[in-house]
Amino acid sequence: MDTKSLYKKYSLNTYNRCGPVFTQGRGSWLKSSDGRWYLDFFPGWGVSILGHCHRRLAKVIGKQAARLIHLPNNLFSEEQALLAEKISRLTFSSKVFFANSGAEAVEAAIKFSRLWHSGGGRIIVMKNSFHGRTFGALSATGQKKHKEKFKPLLAGFKEVKFNDFQDFKKAATPEVSAVILELIQGEGGVNVAGKKYIEKIGDFCRKNKILVIIDEVQTGMGRTGKLFCYKHYSLKPDIILLSKGLGAGVPVSAVVVKRSIADIIKPGMHASTFGGSPLVARVVSEVFDIIKEERLVENAQKQGRYLRNSLLSLKNKFSLVKEVRGTALMQAIECGCKTSIIFEKALEKGLIINTTQENVLRIMPALNISRAEVDKGVGILADIFSELEKKVFSK
Repeated sequence: MDTKSLYKKYSLNTYNRCGPVFTQGRGSWLKSSDGRWYLDFFPGWGVSILGHCHRRLAKVIGKQAARLIHLPNNLFSEEQALLAEKISRLTFSSKVFFANSGAEAVEAAIKFSRLWHSGGGRIIVMKNSFHGRTFGALSATGQKKHKEKFKPLLAGFKEVKFNDFQDFKKAATPEVSAVILELIQGEGGVNVAGKKYIEKIGDFCRKNKILVIIDEVQTGMGRTGKLFCYKHYSLKPDIILLSKGLGAGVPVSAVVVKRSIADIIKPGMHASTFGGSPLVARVVSEVFDIIKEERLVENAQKQGRYLRNSLLSLKNKFSLVKEVRGTALMQAIECGCKTSIIFEKALEKGLIINTTQENVLRIMPALNISRAEVDKGVGILADIFSELEKKVFSK
């Protein structure tokens, strides 16, 4: 039985899988079982920030696996302790909790916000946000399409308009303990938070003792041209949430909590069996080192500017391109058509891309992508837009 038949027979139908069977990856490229190579403009939903199978990561994984893979979290691990120290040095004075996914990090942050407020405080969340599919994370997500079939969800969330401070202020009543938001809404269509808006939220929350929780699951680890997206803003978060690119392919997340409030959580209140294992912690530490030594934040800035200008040239050329938005290597094209057809045509032409919100193409390539690879991907998109517009205008 072939691979696709095995999936159909034995895997739960939770994903719309498509395309060929992939067997190998190298950098920004994936190889299918028939020997064809595909340019990956959205590696692992933004997870594989170093591309596929970075040689240093592969080496570190093998070396650490031969030494120690897993320890329970009631024992001490040198690798985890060193990683927590590194994250604290690179963010702000903090303590760190490790889990396995972005959704798990959100769950931990929700618990923390409840502990912060003696009355089991409410949390302000944003329309069009996405924080995960576990029940707490889903309750914090501001998109009805993901939530309707799973009601009743967790209570205690107030949904407000993104980039609207007055709407936020109206919702920030005394029972509110925290706000959780993405500085760039990924699943929401790559919507960028305004700097004045975030400055006002930060000032208001500081004065009213409301926790500021920044979901950096997609925006963290250099993607936006700074190591963490919050560094683009005059903002001092109380908690940041990291995942996806944090492990560059290994499952990990981190809840980074400001040191001055970190000790309100006590042993037994939260846990993660696999969180921050020696194997994962050693890999994440290497990811940080690679980003620094290979100057990948600088490359994200450089190639991000080039990518954006290339996408803007598409906007100037094709009427189907309505808007280009984003920051560095987190870009989006809003189209005047459903983007599922563009995704399918791109796959046929050897380009892997992502669609969201029905009419948005999301582009989040590896941080070490080259200018030539940007040209290749944008060239394929240009060919597709040209074909689609010819069909429209030929009718």
